[in-house]
Amino acid sequence: MTTPEPSPATMPASPSPIATYSRWVEKTPAAIRNALAPAQREQFEAEYRAALARAADTLDLEPVLTLVQRTWWVRAVMCLNPEILDGVADDLKRVQAGDESVFTDEGR
Repeated sequence: MTTPEPSPATMPASPSPIATYSRWVEKTPAAIRNALAPAQREQFEAEYRAALARAADTLDLEPVLTLVQRTWWVRAVMCLNPEILDGVADDLKRVQAGDESVFTDEGR
């Protein structure tokens, strides 16, 4: 029996700006590799294989999961949604100019 996917109307609002972009990347090694720029794919594959080898020795998957779901997933999303970085650059300029409202909800 399969569990139905929740509808967007019943899902809680996400505070993450990444969740608002339409070019989504699943948190799987294959999806991440496919979303990365060619130059980044080699580095991802090397780091992923090294993490798998360490996991085989230690019987601990946590470093593999962290590598995939936190480190490289974010990079893959950024590759498919470069406009995210535009917002970060704008916020950085505001902070450098002394505008601290960027740290509050009112500044968004």
